[in-house]
Amino acid sequence: MEDYRMLIFDGFYEAYKKLKNKNELAILVDEEFSSSVLKKAKKKGVTTCLSTEKSGSNVFDFAYGKDFPNHIKKFDHPIVKALVRYNPANKKDNLTQLKRLKLLSDWCHQNDYKFMIEPLVPATKMDLKKLNGCQDLYDKNRRPALARKMISEMHIAGVEPDIWKIEAFEAKKDWEAIIAEARKGEERQEVAIICLGRGESFAKVKDWFSIAPREKLNGFAVGRTVFLRAVEEFHTRKINRKEAIHIIAKNYSELVKYWRK
Repeated sequence: MEDYRMLIFDGFYEAYKKLKNKNELAILVDEEFSSSVLKKAKKKGVTTCLSTEKSGSNVFDFAYGKDFPNHIKKFDHPIVKALVRYNPANKKDNLTQLKRLKLLSDWCHQNDYKFMIEPLVPATKMDLKKLNGCQDLYDKNRRPALARKMISEMHIAGVEPDIWKIEAFEAKKDWEAIIAEARKGEERQEVAIICLGRGESFAKVKDWFSIAPREKLNGFAVGRTVFLRAVEEFHTRKINRKEAIHIIAKNYSELVKYWRK
């Protein structure tokens, strides 16, 4: 796993060397499988963002428990990220999550780190039942309102991200509403909002880029869209390492240039 993370980083870095405005480019990784990547990135001056969540957990918790500050300071990342699954209907779990997220939010601000939150809003069984089990209908008709409520509840609980990493929407009006919610109040006008790729196809991600009001957004975050196929083909020996790196670099560069255009 760590070898594949390094493969992905090398693809990113090949693109990084050629792209303009390098201060706009960054990588998001975890410590468990990416320590060697973090060391290499720091040596080369690449901005890094560290994941803090326990992987695969439905309720947000820290990967290293109460020792999370030392793991953040270990590589001194300028950005700290928390992925959380948050549907407002799950009130009991959300109370637990909000306490932990506020702890991280407060710690980041007290210690001069930028706090990024990646809130996924999964459908409950009841959500899907009302929509005859159709995930697409949930994403179009139900998730936008739940996402706004999620942001409101986090603000009320004292969770104040510097960066919101938001799942893409199918309509510009839904983006407008979520942006207004995330930047509600004078003190939140500089809060950054980036579009999450959700591992979708190139065509779908470009479509989302076209829908989003990019003049009000600060960028995007993509992973699998850029590297998954190259890693799979390298794993099955259809291509060699050099070819995989080149594909990842090409894919990343294409999306960066498309967004900037």
